[in-house]
Amino acid sequence: MDYISEIKRKLCEAFDERQASVLSEVITDTFSLLVKASDFNELKGIVKELAEAQKRTEQRVEELAEAQKRTEQRVEELAQAQKELAQAQKRTEQRVEELAEAQKRTEQRVEELAEAQKRT
Repeated sequence: MDYISEIKRKLCEAFDERQASVLSEVITDTFSLLVKASDFNELKGIVKELAEAQKRTEQRVEELAEAQKRTEQRVEELAQAQKELAQAQKRTEQRVEELAEAQKRTEQRVEELAEAQKRT
């Protein structure tokens, strides 16, 4: 027999029918608002699952933070390499200009030698 039926029976024994009915209704309404052990246990299980999920999330966030640090370090290394490459390119361009000027001087000297040869 369930609790509510037992309570109604005892109320009918102790009070007249009208009073027993009102009290039974109040008790039934109140009982329906109470948290049952099964509900509480279910809630505990859900909270436990959420806590475990939170731990996994925090662990994953930590892993992502570490990966982000590695990415930032690698980007910094690439930026430095790019800077060094740009400097090397600038030096190469300067050297090419110097070589072009030397080539012009050589061509001018060859021209002068050719003129001198003609005169000779």
